[in-house]
Amino acid sequence: MARVFVCRDHVLDETLDQLADALVASGLEVTRGPATTPGVRLEYKPADYPGLFGEADVAMFSSRSLAPAPLLEFATRLRGVVYPTIGVETLDLDAAARLGLIVGHGAVPENYIGMAEATVMLMLNLRLQLKASEEVLRGQRPRPRPVAAAQHARMMRGSVIGLVGYGRIARAVVERLRPFGVTMLAYSPSTPTSHFASDVQPVSLEHLLTNSDIVGLFASAKPTSVRLIDERALGLMKCDAYLVNVARGELVDEAALAGTLRDKRIAGAALDVFQREPLPEDSPLRTLDNIILTPHMVGHTREVYEHFVPAALENIRRILRGDLPLYCKNLEVEPRWRQRLVSLEASRGASE
Repeated sequence: MARVFVCRDHVLDETLDQLADALVASGLEVTRGPATTPGVRLEYKPADYPGLFGEADVAMFSSRSLAPAPLLEFATRLRGVVYPTIGVETLDLDAAARLGLIVGHGAVPENYIGMAEATVMLMLNLRLQLKASEEVLRGQRPRPRPVAAAQHARMMRGSVIGLVGYGRIARAVVERLRPFGVTMLAYSPSTPTSHFASDVQPVSLEHLLTNSDIVGLFASAKPTSVRLIDERALGLMKCDAYLVNVARGELVDEAALAGTLRDKRIAGAALDVFQREPLPEDSPLRTLDNIILTPHMVGHTREVYEHFVPAALENIRRILRGDLPLYCKNLEVEPRWRQRLVSLEASRGASE
């Protein structure tokens, strides 16, 4: 009987419990991992590897549990790895490729479309300054005089939007921004020029930061992108520009951003992700009046959660029967994965 390891995750535990129950109901054995702690990514102890991963045919991790190379190397029975969400930054993808491990993830359309809708909503809120209009109604600020210079809202039309990263969410954002009549720039060194939409101009990061009215972050968190938006990068942005981060908190130097916003060196920001989650109560970001803060849930819709478990189940079932996962993170690994499956079958045949 095949065995599946399913991590625990204090944010996703109810969803992961549903998944584990569905796997058991379908005749699979399930091993659960230890509980996670808010603000800390779980590192599995090597002493626990045998009990957790020694018999696992598929392993599911999350953005709050680490899957480093030594763990993947130990789990010699693994046919593949699955994540319930889009991001797989806690997995050593290079090690997975080297070992021939296919990776399925939760790139359901409801996930990236929901995030794209939420991103455009944040951009519109910043550009139109909804918070300021609310404060006028509540008597917390005077109504602007009826002259152009006194207005706090700006139209999206005619603005320049910079996209840092060009994955599924960014491409869905492009589709939704197109009717607004904006100019779109993108920085994504790993994306071939031919893969950009015709109305998206690939540029350097410096060019994007210098010319954008809104900078949206959609890149994955890698060693090369940690604190990509630092003091220098923020200094390149226009004083009336905005920063939106719905990707990963590690991309932004939060101390530098807090200082930049406090000194009004850029107009504002909207953050859904942070270096440490939940955002600490003493974070200086909480004291600012020109920032929108949401707790890593701005695009988490009912529709997303309706599709997480079915997608994860399908990814796991496909991997177990030797088919590519429905949503595959590393399709380029397929030839090596096929070789791994043949070796696994040969090893099992020899031991029977």
